[in-house]
Amino acid sequence: MPLIPRYFDLLLLLIERRREAVHRREIFDRVWADAIVSESALSQAVRTIRKALDDDPREPRFIRTVSRHGYRFVFPDVIEEEEEEGAVRHATAAVPVAAAQAPEAVIPEAVTPEAVPETPARRAARLVANRWPRASAGAAVAGIIAGFVGGLILAFAPGSFAPIAIAPVLAVIGGGCGALGGGGVGAGLALAEAIARSRRSRPFALILFGAMGGGLEGVMIGGGAGLGFAIATRRTELGFAVPRGGKRWLAACVIALCCGLAGLAIMFSGRPLAGGTIHVIADAADGSRATLAPLGRLIGEPDFGPVSSAILAFGESAVFGIGLSYGLMRRRQR
Repeated sequence: MPLIPRYFDLLLLLIERRREAVHRREIFDRVWADAIVSESALSQAVRTIRKALDDDPREPRFIRTVSRHGYRFVFPDVIEEEEEEGAVRHATAAVPVAAAQAPEAVIPEAVTPEAVPETPARRAARLVANRWPRASAGAAVAGIIAGFVGGLILAFAPGSFAPIAIAPVLAVIGGGCGALGGGGVGAGLALAEAIARSRRSRPFALILFGAMGGGLEGVMIGGGAGLGFAIATRRTELGFAVPRGGKRWLAACVIALCCGLAGLAIMFSGRPLAGGTIHVIADAADGSRATLAPLGRLIGEPDFGPVSSAILAFGESAVFGIGLSYGLMRRRQR
């Protein structure tokens, strides 16, 4: 019977660990180590294997569901063999099915190296390696879009002398800042998910490790992202939390809100973000056209004042949070 490789890996894992029930978390860590999937993917895999084995889930002969835990391979007559002496030793697992009962459901004998248990440090490194590039890419894309749109608004604002060419320049600056910040915060959040073993410790770990971005800006916005992620995904399990459907957009909004409030706190502390820094530099340079004073006049301020600074700081940080959350919560299609 044809069986896709990932489903066969699941079957083999259950056979190798047949003397105990395998927890769903371990199944996800072993079989779907390189992807983020939902519970439905595991359920579909088990259904497919049961169909191949002609197994009845109500009276299982091969795979039994262990409530609130995982699955266990219960067929008693499993034969293990080893290679001849002197050769590389491999474990061989065969699933014998009575020919009279289901001759078409026999799965060929598979030879595979014995699995090496994954240490917590190795799992943490794998999660960080899988997550931070996506978080960095998502935040970079958000920064590029925000910088380009902001440049266009600045170029066409009444009384502005900024050329249209400022839009791609700000897009490059926004993308670079987003990529650096998103990578650091994403790595911290992934590390927090890897080491947090309980619902009680998970929020604190997300806030703490998300804030490990360096500098006041990294601490505040990273901690805000961790707080938002903890609030929005507090009921999910099995590796890095990935909400689905409407909950995914809700989580993105919560993360964006928390990041935006963190940006406001940074602004009120006297530390400008990217847009504010550009204005300070441009304002100090004689003849510069990149000043953000026209943006302030759009909302009724005579210059780039506290209200426009607050709006820009909140907007910058919120857009960063949206890009970061998109990268973190994006599922890889298999």
